[in-house]
Amino acid sequence: MTPQTRNRLTAATATGIFLVLSLVLASFSTRQNTDLMLQRPSTFFTDPSGAQALLLVMQQFLPSVQRWRRPLTFLPLAQQPDSPSTLIVAGPVKSISQGEADHLGRWLAGGGQLILLSGNGWPLSHRRGPDDATSTEDARTPNDMDDNQLETLLSRYAPPLSWTKVAGYRTRRASGSSLPSGDITLRWRQGFARTDNAEVIARADTAALAVSIPVDRGRIVAVADPTMVSNGALRRSDNAVWLVSLAAAWGEGKILFDEYHHGFGEKRGTGQLIRAFLMTPWGSSVLQLSAAALLYLFVYRRRFGRISEPPLPSRASPLELVNARAGFLQAAAAQGLAAELIVQDLCRNLTPRRRKIADGADLTAELASLPTGGGTAQLATLRALLKKTQTGERLSDRELIEFGAAAGDLVKGSRL
Repeated sequence: MTPQTRNRLTAATATGIFLVLSLVLASFSTRQNTDLMLQRPSTFFTDPSGAQALLLVMQQFLPSVQRWRRPLTFLPLAQQPDSPSTLIVAGPVKSISQGEADHLGRWLAGGGQLILLSGNGWPLSHRRGPDDATSTEDARTPNDMDDNQLETLLSRYAPPLSWTKVAGYRTRRASGSSLPSGDITLRWRQGFARTDNAEVIARADTAALAVSIPVDRGRIVAVADPTMVSNGALRRSDNAVWLVSLAAAWGEGKILFDEYHHGFGEKRGTGQLIRAFLMTPWGSSVLQLSAAALLYLFVYRRRFGRISEPPLPSRASPLELVNARAGFLQAAAAQGLAAELIVQDLCRNLTPRRRKIADGADLTAELASLPTGGGTAQLATLRALLKKTQTGERLSDRELIEFGAAAGDLVKGSRL
């Protein structure tokens, strides 16, 4: 087995092991979602379980109705600008954090109205951070919660409240101080089994559907059945009329629908999303695979291409060019060619227009036509030595040096 084959086999084996471990971690760490159809009273949903119809109705009849997609710790208080007068929380699938509950209590004490439609009182998580509500550890649907398992938001203000079991839908004529005048029919499937001293503001038959809980200057309107805001219930009853009158009767401020606790938070930046992904089992697996890949590259010195020499910087030195040509002519023993090249370069430098001398031209005549400028002796030396090379005689090294020196003196003299 060659080293390359062994390395590939090692890498494939390590990758397979990490993939298996990743799948095992994901299967043990990921909580199964019991809400298979994602049915919830959210204003983003248009199916019978959604609540988009109520949002559209309120936007038609009330001045300002919006969705709220941030933790409740960012909710403006009564003394702050743009503070809402009513917050509607319908069937939240995420628990509320301790910090959110404390901030919500201050908002209620300042005069806010919370319309909470919940079948379990909205459980509180044990964390206090602003992102507690997104924790899968404490995020549960009402059907997953035990009545006495966790502290709830309503238990802070109305401990004796309890709910009846979920039954089939019923549509009956309702009564109560919160209902507008006229024949109002409500549709529900769950009510309060026990209210004690809480003020019942909506009742149908013998079932208490909503109670009012005062909180300093504000109040909580607790509705027993979160499905009363659903699109399906609004088509078959006057639930929308009742809910719009509840919101309109409390102040003239903005009305917010909480979507953050339905899982529809505001979009976050790339860095926050990457950090949130790396905190999941799949993100941990990606980090482990990346570390294994880097370790493999370090241990086996793997390269991503062939070894190549770095490119040499381009240089243009006249002295190097002269040495290269001289070495070539010396190796070839081409004294005649060297003499002709010197004469051609001399004629090109001394002629007025620096014209190029064509190959095969009469170099003796070209030398005779050059201006002397005080260099008669040098021209005579050039003509004599050039004639010797043209007749086939061999120049000595001294004579070749004198030939080049005479040409150089003529060029220098022309520049003075």
